[in-house]
Amino acid sequence: MVIESPQNQQVKRLRSLVTRKGRRAAGRFLVEGTRALEEAASGHLPLETVALCPELFSGDRAAELAGELRGREVPILELSEQAFRSFSQVQAPEGIAAEVGIPQTQLNDLPGDADLIVAAVDVRDPGNMGSLIRTADAAGAAAVIATGSCVDLFDPKVVRATAGSIFHLPVVNGAAPEDTIAWARRVGMRSVAATLQRAKPYTQTRFAKRTLVMVGNEANGLRDDVAKRADIRAFIPMPGRAESLNVSVAAGILIWEILRQRSGG
Repeated sequence: MVIESPQNQQVKRLRSLVTRKGRRAAGRFLVEGTRALEEAASGHLPLETVALCPELFSGDRAAELAGELRGREVPILELSEQAFRSFSQVQAPEGIAAEVGIPQTQLNDLPGDADLIVAAVDVRDPGNMGSLIRTADAAGAAAVIATGSCVDLFDPKVVRATAGSIFHLPVVNGAAPEDTIAWARRVGMRSVAATLQRAKPYTQTRFAKRTLVMVGNEANGLRDDVAKRADIRAFIPMPGRAESLNVSVAAGILIWEILRQRSGG
């Protein structure tokens, strides 16, 4: 049976996941698009409901993936184009989406023997947060921690910007910066603050083998009250006229220097 109306209760539930309040109430977030669903289906997070609109399928892969998902023990909603578009967050929807369970990962759930973890402090832009998660994933980080007043990691724009990386590594969606640094010390990690305050150039900084990298937002950088708690402070020289770097770029520069030092390069 095809659900035609955007006012259908199940469609309204999907639409509610666009908001932080709706996600918290349901304990689920929305994943949309063929590539994202492929990553979600092969990841460690449970698919709760799949929504399909064959009218919007583009290319063979969407139909193939829909067939694979129909073979799983997961509820399937067949929707009209109007119903699907009522919650879609993209201009050209592919007709395939899913509700995915939000992990309740806490600091103490993270691997205590991790070599590299990235912590974002007060990063509010969804695209930047998604790119940061993607950068951490590419570097082989063990986890990403959102601390302070960060954007919700399961906002549809963040999920889309991660290009599937949010399904590859654990994420902590909300932790106090001081608790994050204290946890790192308990498990033997050294924290590095990306800051201009009383810091050395990152190329002159000797990073620990096991490191927590902490970055702040572009507008204000890492808060002083957080930076002063860190074990190490490093900055990235900028000989040009730009006032700041994109947070994922800044994190990437620090992370790859850490990896270079570990490899003896």
